[in-house]
Amino acid sequence: MLTYTEFGLDKYIESDLLNFIDGIFLIFFMVEIIMKTFASNMMYLTEDCFNMFDASIVMASVILNRIGINVGGLSVLRLVRVVVIILRKITGNTSKLRHQNKYNNPVEAVI
Repeated sequence: MLTYTEFGLDKYIESDLLNFIDGIFLIFFMVEIIMKTFASNMMYLTEDCFNMFDASIVMASVILNRIGINVGGLSVLRLVRVVVIILRKITGNTSKLRHQNKYNNPVEAVI
């Protein structure tokens, strides 16, 4: 049985697959940031410096990815996001946005 490595396609397939997965995660992160910013009336970006840093890294990654420029350092900075989320879960330090909302009912907050 022939495999893709015998044709020399292993590097091409791995690169395309990883770029596709990277693009999917970037879109997911971008939609998440847009939704949180919209839902919190821009408080998501202004209440925590890390959120602004995270949004700028994701936006820069999306722009550079669309242009076709591959910067390895931005991928490492996106990993910081995962580390911070894990550290916040471990320490119990949650977002301040939940406490700043004057409505107890989430439906009232949206209306």
